[in-house]
Amino acid sequence: MDQIEGRYARLTTLVQRLNPDIDIEDVLALPSDAFRDKERDAFEWSLDSSAGLDGMASLPASTEVGYPDKAETAPKKQPDSSPGNSANSTILRTVPGLLFENPGSISSREASPSPTQDFWCSGHLTNTTILDGLLDAYFTCYNPSYPVVHERTFRQKYQDRHQIPPHSNWHAIFYVVLAIGNWILGHSSASKQCVYYHAARSRMSLQMLESGSLSTVQVFLLMGNYLLKQDRPNTGSNLIGIAYRMALGLGLYRELPPGKSELLFHERRRALWWIVYCFDSAFSLTIGRSVMGSNFIETRLPRNIDDSTCILSSNLPPPTDHPTGYSAIIAQAQLASIGNSIYTTVISAPQGAVFDIKTTRSLDHQLEAWCLSLPLYFTAHDIPEWFRGPRAIVFWKEQNLRMMLWWGARRLTCSLPAEIEDARDMCNYVAIETIQDITTFCLEYPECLHPGLGWYATYFLFQASVVLSFYSIHSNNLPNGLGMVDRELWMISLSRARECLTSLSRSVASAKRYLRVLDQIRELAPGVDIPELSSERMDTHPPFDADPALQILFQDEWWNGNILEGLTESDEAFSMSPPANY
Repeated sequence: MDQIEGRYARLTTLVQRLNPDIDIEDVLALPSDAFRDKERDAFEWSLDSSAGLDGMASLPASTEVGYPDKAETAPKKQPDSSPGNSANSTILRTVPGLLFENPGSISSREASPSPTQDFWCSGHLTNTTILDGLLDAYFTCYNPSYPVVHERTFRQKYQDRHQIPPHSNWHAIFYVVLAIGNWILGHSSASKQCVYYHAARSRMSLQMLESGSLSTVQVFLLMGNYLLKQDRPNTGSNLIGIAYRMALGLGLYRELPPGKSELLFHERRRALWWIVYCFDSAFSLTIGRSVMGSNFIETRLPRNIDDSTCILSSNLPPPTDHPTGYSAIIAQAQLASIGNSIYTTVISAPQGAVFDIKTTRSLDHQLEAWCLSLPLYFTAHDIPEWFRGPRAIVFWKEQNLRMMLWWGARRLTCSLPAEIEDARDMCNYVAIETIQDITTFCLEYPECLHPGLGWYATYFLFQASVVLSFYSIHSNNLPNGLGMVDRELWMISLSRARECLTSLSRSVASAKRYLRVLDQIRELAPGVDIPELSSERMDTHPPFDADPALQILFQDEWWNGNILEGLTESDEAFSMSPPANY
């Protein structure tokens, strides 16, 4: 007994030295399942652990545990007065959860104070009113499109955050959620200036790659998508790639074995996988990289359930016929599968490849079938206000895919000149439809246009404007009657797009840069009457490296290489050489 007491005293001293902020009595009061080391998902792995298989090499079927915050769903044990639950033995079991991952990290953190500690001391994270506002912005405007985290579980953790071990991945998730909420509210949009982003970044390290967990997937997903919105597509793409690889290692693409009870936890795994799929697809299409296949995917789409009152161990509620937090991601996942086919079949086809227009029409019919299969609340006027933004993003993505499908078909070698003309006309009118829909939405629902939704409106509006600018410059080659009608419609659409971009530029910085690029297109086409800006010209921005997102739109030989100058503020360097498969 004396030996145990002595060991207890030494361990207590060690814990207090390693983490002076921890109240040992409070930690001892926590249930043992608050430390997840013993309840790691059978798919999860840790290179620091000698017990258990590496999840990357062995993928068992059990998925009963392992979701971040799953600890709240574990059955609580009744107090026991036996010697095994004395304070001495309890602290011996909980000490590993209080220590840092390895000795090297201890010395490095002692040598250089964590930026997060200074952040706490600054008072930014002690103002509950500010934090609540940022979380509300995230869960109102971002999570309905991409339900990366379960709101009820996350908010419960938020209330108990002072009891969460300091090395938990939850803190990184918390900070990046705050950064996204801060961006949505229009505060310090640049990542360099966002203290919440820096707090999240300080919690991320290579050690996160030494173990696999769903919380790690969440961190990389959220951070990657956030950085894309901050004009850092290369870094964002790399982080999404890490999340994808880790999701594969965790077996998220596999469906539950038959006979398993359906819990909300299992549906959350499915949702997380399809968010990974959608993010990877969108990033790949945006920056022109290979897309993820889908033949190996077993896990089914999440169901349209309302889980707002559920915990992760709850039985799965029945699907509903009204919008939920899963409605948008279900539609996006179905659309992403078609989008990947469009990319591999048309967009990434070699320049000048012989192409059958029937293939393009077949893909276009798939998009039409997808639209017709959507639930009624995707076309109904009477919907919750929070769903208008997520629904609009889904339709804007579909229009963008359709436009890029016909743009890609136009540049390939069709068997008949009439087929090239058909592809041009389809691309042209989808671009007009995109401009009409986005500008109408911005006029009718200005209260919905937070910077997050404004980013999508700006991005898709700019692409459609580039396509119309291209065709307006080449409209002299059209027959006189058709050319005059088309030209008038194009000019009206371009004028509306410019007015909308000018309005969006008040809250979305990229809109100013896109307007400048459209001006450069006009200047490169002397004698062509393309509308000028409806308000002040945006000439005050210095040139920046060009975003590779729109390379497919600029493959025609008459475009000057400098036309993309000023498209992005990113510090990342991009190669503007066309990909080899173009």
